[in-house]
Amino acid sequence: MIDIYKRSLKDLELIKLKKIEKGSWISVINPNIDEIEKLEKKLHLDLTVIEDALDENEISRIEESNNIFYFIIRFPVQSDLNATTIPLLIVITKDNIITLCKDNNDLIKKIIRKQESCFTTHKTRFLLKIIIEAFNSYDSNLKRILKDIKIKKIKIKNLENKDILFLVQEEETLNDFVSSIVPIISNLERILSGRFVPIFEKDRDIIEDLFMDSKQTLEISRTALKSIRNIREAYSTILTNDLNKIMKVLTVVTITLTVPTIISSVYGMNIKLPMQNNPFAFVYIVIIILLLSILLLTILKKKRWI
Repeated sequence: MIDIYKRSLKDLELIKLKKIEKGSWISVINPNIDEIEKLEKKLHLDLTVIEDALDENEISRIEESNNIFYFIIRFPVQSDLNATTIPLLIVITKDNIITLCKDNNDLIKKIIRKQESCFTTHKTRFLLKIIIEAFNSYDSNLKRILKDIKIKKIKIKNLENKDILFLVQEEETLNDFVSSIVPIISNLERILSGRFVPIFEKDRDIIEDLFMDSKQTLEISRTALKSIRNIREAYSTILTNDLNKIMKVLTVVTITLTVPTIISSVYGMNIKLPMQNNPFAFVYIVIIILLLSILLLTILKKKRWI
């Protein structure tokens, strides 16, 4: 699907066009073969880069070919289980800016919906707006993840298997975020040099702010990752400690019951034994068992076993 939009400084809102004009934005979502060939022929785009952008595992990168600027970034989208990142290709030609993504997503919809600073005739500024919206998506997902982590941390002693599975999924999401954000930050530094797209003073300020914000987003992602690992390690330690306590109790009970078991076994033998003709033999034996058990428990307590 190909949609064409345009907005200059004199326009009040984005205008949807039927054909490509100078200064327009071409939004491409999940293109078919005919649409890809049309883009290649009309805009002289590199077919290899387009195919790379349609690969869901493509990493963020930046390159220039025949005076056309290509920038692939990864941004988060919400799936059924958790958030994941997908690639978005941003192309800047002499006359137009093109975005291409394999999946329909909220990022493009937000850019269309938020039109206050959306001017397609200012290509560098429009590029920065797309990247800013991408990092806004990262930030909103991180807020949700941090909130979930805080909840799990509060009830760490009562975590269930589904909670552990949830944390594992969030850890996978955060690893995806980190591996996607790092190359974007590196590419922002390259854009700041002005080698790929023209940079004006206001654009430079925006890029520097975006650069700082992106680093903060990266640090938050790493902090969240560390929190999840700490929760898992703490939960594992709690389980091990509880298991040790149970094993200690069972060991003490076993040792304590060993004394009466041995005495009972001895007096169950069919041989002559002390006090076997004494009418109070049972009472004496029970008293001996109790005294030995109390003595044993006292020793264990003194040794701090219980």
